Amino acid sequence: SVVVFGADGDLASKKILPTLFNLWRRKLVPRDLLVFGFARAPMTTETFRKHIFKCVYHPSQPQGDRKEFLQRCHYQSGQFDEPEAMEALLRQREEAEAARLAARQQPAGSRPQALHFQDRRPASASFDAVGAAAEAGVPEEQDTASCQQMVRELSMLREDEIFRIDHYLGKELVMNLLVLRFANVCFQGIWNRQYIKNVQVIFKEDFGTQGRRGGWVARARGVRHLCHQVMALVAMEQPLSFSAGDIRAEKLKVLKCVQPLTLDTLCTGQYVRCGNSPGYLEEPTVVDKQSRTETFAAAVLHVHNPRWEGVPFVLKAGKALTDRKAEVRIQFHNVPGVISDLANSLPANELVVRLQPEETIYWKVQNKVPGLGFETNQIRMDLLYATKFQQRKLPEARAAAAYERLLLDVLAGQSSNFVSAEELIHSWAIFTPVLHQLREEKVVPEPYPYGSRGPPGADELASR
Repeated sequence: SVVVFGADGDLASKKILPTLFNLWRRKLVPRDLLVFGFARAPMTTETFRKHIFKCVYHPSQPQGDRKEFLQRCHYQSGQFDEPEAMEALLRQREEAEAARLAARQQPAGSRPQALHFQDRRPASASFDAVGAAAEAGVPEEQDTASCQQMVRELSMLREDEIFRIDHYLGKELVMNLLVLRFANVCFQGIWNRQYIKNVQVIFKEDFGTQGRRGGWVARARGVRHLCHQVMALVAMEQPLSFSAGDIRAEKLKVLKCVQPLTLDTLCTGQYVRCGNSPGYLEEPTVVDKQSRTETFAAAVLHVHNPRWEGVPFVLKAGKALTDRKAEVRIQFHNVPGVISDLANSLPANELVVRLQPEETIYWKVQNKVPGLGFETNQIRMDLLYATKFQQRKLPEARAAAAYERLLLDVLAGQSSNFVSAEELIHSWAIFTPVLHQLREEKVVPEPYPYGSRGPPGADELASR
């Protein structure tokens, strides 16, 4: 059984519920799976099923699958801090599971263990305290202190029962970073400060808030999450194994080597109207029309260890930019002692790992242009995932959606692709001082037009 809290929200509607349906349809979870939605919105189970129908509908899929799946979905409304509402949810779950058990015609002693999220409060709150697995989305902490408070509140569960999910960690190319680095000898000798000039981690979106809560969608949280996830994967040393403990240990070492961010190494921005595209402060969801909420942030961090000393890690995240893109760009130093004939035509080599929209890895290298002359040009050597692997026929070769992979990891108890509490706390330690400084000094973000590359200050920061 799976309980989805905030079942009527944006994340559940766009990601979690469709993912559960796809896993069920592909028989990657039991066919008698039960899904329980819980949210504040007053609605019946029947209304909730209609909502799910809209979330999972696709004309190419058989209608019978949808109908059967919807019958396995149930709903309970209530406030999250109301014990009565939680008790009603648990009663509904127990009744549905009892009916499922009877349908299986199994004796009670052979009942399989259910996967669900249950609060481990004292018995006076009328919650059972049995083993559980909790899948948590990106939490709404504000600084190190609030992060530590949330960790304490979740201490009712063991750390190996908590899966802090960010769907980018389930992207095929993010997972391939470790294979790219540690399974190819050609990268082992050049993955250091002697050869790498800078590393850029870029997450761009070409749309604004789109009706989502203005104060939640921005701040520098995007850059923070990039720090303790993708950046750490790029900079970490080789783990002893690909187990969760070994990978998390190496990522944590990276975060401990990063000094807290300062205003001198940060640029923030807020998009303004351009043509028919409204600015952030014009969005109907933004109540405070004097808001200093950032919709863009660029930061330069340094990992102070022997491998990366002096190499800037430039992290950028923003909304309402030129295009939608998520990628890691590793730029190398220029060729030392280059032949004079080539000196004016050798841009830097780059290794680009693009996570979206087109999953690809490519090298930017120099090549002679065919012809009688001696002209060089930079070209791309591509590995396009869609092209390379489209001929594979095995079902498991399908490029699974990130949430499908991550939810299956949750069900299997595999936490390698999730962030630990220690990682989260050390990541906040990097950003908390500057976030407090931004608030206390009332720093106004630099305006940039909707659909542009971002504020000019970001380019100036990256060029230092």
